[in-house]
Amino acid sequence: MKKKIKRTIGIIGGVGPQASQYLYGRVMQLAQQKYGAKNNDDFPRLALASVPVPDFISNKRAIPEAMKMFTKTIKDFKKIRVDYIAIASNTVHLLLTEFEKLTSIPFVSMIEAVVAKIAQDKRKKVGVLGSPMAKKHGLYRKLLAQKGIEVFYPKDVEEQKVEQMIRAVIAGGNNGSLKKEYISVLNNLFDRGAEAIILACTELPLAINYEALETKVYNSMDILAEKIVDIYYE
Repeated sequence: MKKKIKRTIGIIGGVGPQASQYLYGRVMQLAQQKYGAKNNDDFPRLALASVPVPDFISNKRAIPEAMKMFTKTIKDFKKIRVDYIAIASNTVHLLLTEFEKLTSIPFVSMIEAVVAKIAQDKRKKVGVLGSPMAKKHGLYRKLLAQKGIEVFYPKDVEEQKVEQMIRAVIAGGNNGSLKKEYISVLNNLFDRGAEAIILACTELPLAINYEALETKVYNSMDILAEKIVDIYYE
């Protein structure tokens, strides 16, 4: 790798911290695999801010306090002159419009990247697994509908199981019975007609091993990581 890049990408993380750690690792792996990074100065320059915001996975009353913390983070990114900002959380993308009012720094949208990938694969029906807030506000629904893609969300009772899994990953563990219940939610989405499923919460890629589903699962974190390295190097 001859060309040395001076670009900096800021990442708003901490929601939750395990997902941010996963994203950082995937960015570095893809820098090696896709762009041949070998030496220290070949790898992307990232500014990761792990922001310990109050929980708003299912409680919108915590959003104003979280927004104050995110605003400070974005101001900090402006001070160090990052070139792009990515968000290591699906649910936090609900605040993206407000974030964009705070800075002229362009954001790398995980939602847009995932939808573009699904449209490229010519999917017509997809399931969406995410936080209660993401489901309530239709995260992904509008952009998928614009592409003519039908969306399936878990039923209310199933959504509780998904939330329990998200919280278990954040807390550092999930037991066998919870995994079985979570897998049943995935299977039910396929039974209802979904051709593939979006892991629309950044903790869910860490919940179970999805290898058996192969291309039927869209890992939002992996897709964002690839978008970050593409923007960084190209």
